[in-house]
Amino acid sequence: MAIARKPNSKPKPPADDDAADAFIAGAAKPATPAIEAAAEDGPRKSPVMLRFDRVLLAKVDAAARRRGISRSAWIQFTVSRALDAGEG
Repeated sequence: MAIARKPNSKPKPPADDDAADAFIAGAAKPATPAIEAAAEDGPRKSPVMLRFDRVLLAKVDAAARRRGISRSAWIQFTVSRALDAGEG
């Protein structure tokens, strides 16, 4: 086993608060993400209210569960697929 020196445990003097503020203020600003630009046009998704027959809703829930996705995601997927197929 090697013998090592004891580490220097003297605390460093506290940094000057003005110097720390200047350092932080001089940091580069992050680029504005594209999401903020889209927010000017409004939210990307809009909430909607749908009413389903209970039997149909149970079938929707079962289909979503089989895919491992939420009810909302399944409805969006199915509507998108129908529109892409030219229905509507």
